[in-house]
Amino acid sequence: MMEYKWLHKSDSKKLILFFNGWSCDEQPFKTVGSDGSDVLMVYDYHDLTLPKQVIESIHLYETVSVIAWSFGVWVAQLALYPLKNMLSRTIAVNGTVKPVDKYSGIPAPIAMGTLSGLNDRNLEKFQRRMFSEQEQWECFNQNKPLRPFAEVKNELFLLLQHFRGQRMKDDFYDTALISRSDLIFPSANQYHYWEGKADIIELNHGHFCFYGFDNWEELIHLIDI
Repeated sequence: MMEYKWLHKSDSKKLILFFNGWSCDEQPFKTVGSDGSDVLMVYDYHDLTLPKQVIESIHLYETVSVIAWSFGVWVAQLALYPLKNMLSRTIAVNGTVKPVDKYSGIPAPIAMGTLSGLNDRNLEKFQRRMFSEQEQWECFNQNKPLRPFAEVKNELFLLLQHFRGQRMKDDFYDTALISRSDLIFPSANQYHYWEGKADIIELNHGHFCFYGFDNWEELIHLIDI
């Protein structure tokens, strides 16, 4: 079963459901505020079962927006597709639903090489490549995920297995946010995938773009501009 954690919780009638990326937890997102919405994060995809508490939460809010990042883009469409009609916005951030693909995701040799060569040092190199700006990297470095390395490596192994065995839904997302300087999910591949499938908005960031926003609502309001 996936893990989940409330990043912001009040008496709001608006829910932002955030599907995190591989290897992450709540730590890097402590500096991202909320402008009135409750924010529920889902992470750790060794098992693709969505907790019943998350499903129940979706039914309690007047509006539910989904923001999914990186490999979480694939996971969210698989987990939430049956509930698609209950979602007001579905936003993919620097990812696709063909996450390991030569033309629409991360090329398979790179994905498999990341897994086979993964150690503490290479994980940090991967994390550093998520950022195009030194200041944002330093913020992440001060708020790094606290998940055990063995758990993170196992998650990646199982995700790569999941990708092979599950059919995708390519009509789940309304909007795709693509960072021009993404060194993890090649931006050209993201454009190739999303063209004609979702509204595309460009960001001037790296793969991890969240420190470019003061709060979660700012990502959603990009759609309204």
